[in-house]
Amino acid sequence: MARSNRTYGGLRAALGGLALLAAACSGPGGAELGEDWAGATTFALVRVDGLVTVVGINPNRARAESLAVVPQQSDDTEAVSPHIVQLADGRWLVTVPRGGSGPDRRYLVNRKDHVLDSLTGDERLRRLLPGRTLVAEVAGLPDTETAGHASASSVLVRDPSDWSTRRELKIPGTIGLAASDPTSDKVCLGSDTEVAVAELADGKVTSVAVPSGTEITALACPDGHPVIVRSSSSSGGPGAVRTTVTRASAATTVSVTGGRVDGVAATTATTDSSIVLAVAVGDETELIEIDTGTGKTRHHARIAGLTASLGLTPSDAGWLLYTDHTVTHVNLTTGRTAEFNLPGTLLDS
Repeated sequence: MARSNRTYGGLRAALGGLALLAAACSGPGGAELGEDWAGATTFALVRVDGLVTVVGINPNRARAESLAVVPQQSDDTEAVSPHIVQLADGRWLVTVPRGGSGPDRRYLVNRKDHVLDSLTGDERLRRLLPGRTLVAEVAGLPDTETAGHASASSVLVRDPSDWSTRRELKIPGTIGLAASDPTSDKVCLGSDTEVAVAELADGKVTSVAVPSGTEITALACPDGHPVIVRSSSSSGGPGAVRTTVTRASAATTVSVTGGRVDGVAATTATTDSSIVLAVAVGDETELIEIDTGTGKTRHHARIAGLTASLGLTPSDAGWLLYTDHTVTHVNLTTGRTAEFNLPGTLLDS
């Protein structure tokens, strides 16, 4: 991998000439920086006192604390949220959109030195989807036209070892839903009515048949196999959520009634595959784990007072559900939940 330029200058300027300390300290603008780098099992981006910070989440200690401040620049834009994602090799990458036509800024979270390492960026306003050996960068809106003059969205295939571009793919229409799995070099892309699977290694794009009239509300991509979720909250109250799983060679479809699906995650293994749904019902959220093979519910937990979740991610002994200001750690095996506060307002997780 090409050597990255650490953002010592930007960080020191922001910190008034002081390096980030391992112990808790006062950062730029008075932001308190913690020390729990080792205990953080996942990261999120949070706006704290007007500053974008990398926050470490330690579910075992029910704690979320700011660990590093993302360098602020005059051409940062607030029209699009910054983005954080974990690559297949375990590294965490932060992308900060810029105003105008400038490329996004990129930083690697350096857990060893407790700083952010700068990477040279050359593209703008793209969502990163990590694969096993490659990364897809997806344009959020159509940016080209196909031969038939229909709109298309581009997907750049990158090598994360040096961030060189391997190829560019064209996906018809607007990509509104996108998912990947770090165990596969396939990504799933779709709108509310269409889904395609793109193979990053050779550039092949395959359309997936979606039943007529199906409106897709969420998408997962375990091992490159689309899990298409459609939901209707037209009936029922708490406890009335119903799920139906339909398996096919091209895709698995999950139909949900009685609640609004806010998140989906799926895993594929030789003998143990499951789908996890975060479903909002009234003034609570139900977290449901479904056996992919049988369609039956394995585990179920109800989180009172959680009316909507903004993120669903796996963590030690359970799952994390995010809101604007909180994180809830859910152990689906025991049904136990623990809610704790973010130090500011969630931007991405």
